[in-house]
Amino acid sequence: MTNYNNELDYFFRPEAIAVIGASENLVSYGTRYIQALLDFGYKGKLYAVNHKGDKVLGYKIYRKLADIPDTIDLAFITIPSRFIVDIVKECIEKGIKAAVLFTAGFSETGEQGRIIEQQIVQIAEKKIRIMGPNCFGPYCPEGVITVVTGGDFSKEAGTVALTAQSGQLSECIIGRALGEGIRYSKVASYGNASDINESDLLEYLMQDDDTKIITSYLEGVKDGPQYFDIARRNSGKKPLIIWKVGLTQIGAAASSSHTGSLAGTDTAWNAFFQQTNAIPVSTLDELTDTTVGFSCIPEGCGLRVAYVSGGGAGTVIGADACEISGMKMPDFAAETEAKLRELLPNIGTSSRNPVDIGNPHPPLELLEALLETMSADENIDIIVIRRVLFSVKMSKIFSGTTAPPEEQQQALLEVPVRVRNKYKKPIIIILPEDLTGVESIELEVERRNIRDYFFANGIPVFLSEQRTFNALSNLVKFRVGSGKDIIPEKIHKSVSSENRKIFLDILKKSDRNILDEIQCKTILKEYGINVTEPVLAKSEDEAVSVANNLGYPMVMKIISPQITHKSDIGGVKLCLQNEDQVKNAYGEIMTAVKEKTAEAVIEGVSLQKMAEPGLELVMGMTKDPQFGPMLMFGLGGTFVEVIKDVSFRIVPLTNKDAGDMIRQIKAYRMLEGYREQPAVDIEYLEKLLLKLSEFIEENPEIKEMDINPLIAYSDGAVAVDARIILDRKQ
Repeated sequence: MTNYNNELDYFFRPEAIAVIGASENLVSYGTRYIQALLDFGYKGKLYAVNHKGDKVLGYKIYRKLADIPDTIDLAFITIPSRFIVDIVKECIEKGIKAAVLFTAGFSETGEQGRIIEQQIVQIAEKKIRIMGPNCFGPYCPEGVITVVTGGDFSKEAGTVALTAQSGQLSECIIGRALGEGIRYSKVASYGNASDINESDLLEYLMQDDDTKIITSYLEGVKDGPQYFDIARRNSGKKPLIIWKVGLTQIGAAASSSHTGSLAGTDTAWNAFFQQTNAIPVSTLDELTDTTVGFSCIPEGCGLRVAYVSGGGAGTVIGADACEISGMKMPDFAAETEAKLRELLPNIGTSSRNPVDIGNPHPPLELLEALLETMSADENIDIIVIRRVLFSVKMSKIFSGTTAPPEEQQQALLEVPVRVRNKYKKPIIIILPEDLTGVESIELEVERRNIRDYFFANGIPVFLSEQRTFNALSNLVKFRVGSGKDIIPEKIHKSVSSENRKIFLDILKKSDRNILDEIQCKTILKEYGINVTEPVLAKSEDEAVSVANNLGYPMVMKIISPQITHKSDIGGVKLCLQNEDQVKNAYGEIMTAVKEKTAEAVIEGVSLQKMAEPGLELVMGMTKDPQFGPMLMFGLGGTFVEVIKDVSFRIVPLTNKDAGDMIRQIKAYRMLEGYREQPAVDIEYLEKLLLKLSEFIEENPEIKEMDINPLIAYSDGAVAVDARIILDRKQ
């Protein structure tokens, strides 16, 4: 009897499956599923359920689930959507723990389908777990279970897991992976994610001992904050490779119509990848290549590449691909380069990195000596071999009678494996498809045999320089990000319930969704954020009196719930030095506002002491539809939307997040001090971002926020202007 430690185990290792919708029609999906399980070698019990028919593929057809005499672990449901609600009720009555809704026709089709899907979720809650609808379901070689189209899938279990919303694409990924040496522990095509979603599967696979690498095809996520939290807890443990689609406007619309899920914004997903150490890929090729890399080099690799090519053009192509990907080709140690010069002929070769050996048919002894010399160099993390012809047939085509003997060519295959095993330094092989005509098909057969030999010996093989270095770059990012501080530190919690009460009190006193500058600064000050303190004046005489009390120089700003960008309409006056300038400023502001925004309700003007000059920055917050609150940091002032030198992180922030988002902006050198501009207090800015993160977490009513400009100094910073937009439904 199988021991089910997790409720999702029922999907991947069921001992008894009921196929609801299997019929005497051999092309029905239920019948095809039974056939696929039989072809795959499923050893458990199979039961067919249908309202008509006697037998299917030798199995008795039961009229209803209750008639089956045995316990059922998994129900696979292929009947039309209008009957699903009743059949899920029958599954619950039968005590079935898991069900795959293969059937489509739910939220991805519109409102009526969404209603049916919601009914299923409500019925199933805490009684049965649902995968789907509109999905292919699970594939697990160790559990000897496959999908409708997977009767011929590999029966060899591996260490890679795949989750995919698309059934057909998951089939395509598995099929491609077979020839690239990738074997799966578990695959889940989960469709609309009405119940089991990407968060459930990610948490399950994090704990799965059989899974070492997690890959995913994502169109959207059901619960962005939960998925973000789980992915961040996984950071540095198991590589998480995500092919996220639907990031463009057109792509997002397509995503919604396909699975009923909302696509996240590009900005939010960039922040997600930076904060979780998950690895983004953008094509099926990159997903495959990166998975190949981790399958052979589980811990990732270093940046420093030694590159070996059998021709000069290959060194140039490789050097370009390396640098574009962010990898490095460092100089060899002096003794390494001296040894390489001894080994290589003086003419037509290069002993510097990248190495041109001048011959795609190197003698066995030469290739081994070259690889050993480079492997011993402490400046090198990984070796890439390009345009060395391991192919017997290819050598004969290009070299004719001068090609090396077949025995030597075969022995050449063993050299990279021997050197890799001796020095424990990763070696990569690039095996391109040199000739692609139908008449050259035997070359491709041989190429794949060579590829499989290297895969079997733990050496990754790629088709091109670009794909090689893209994959290696992803491996490097994982290693660099592993083990870093990625969990929010609760020690930063400094806000109190008293601050929250003050915030709520201001909300009660105002019925507007946009708080004015005075309200915003009152709240920010309570949360420990340094602000220039404004005073409201409702007339010219009041403005003069306030200015005289506060002292000069002075700043005057319009206060109106309809005006958020005050400078754009002439609603801000700076550096007022005396009473006359205050009077003139008041009149000019009122005239400009009435001319440009006649409908605006004017509550008065705010007056505050002019802040000392410094570096103008911006801190802000917006809500992503999937991940919720995100903080922004960057260069501020009136041109912030033009310059757009900003970075984002999903809330809650960690120390690392705060530091990274400051250092990510292009103008970071200005913060360190540039020409006459002194360095600003970066540590203070990091702490300020953490305070804002806590502030946002504690007050979910905030929809958007801007602190612009935030003037930064060598000692601290001050918020000169601020606005908060509310979402009162929270």
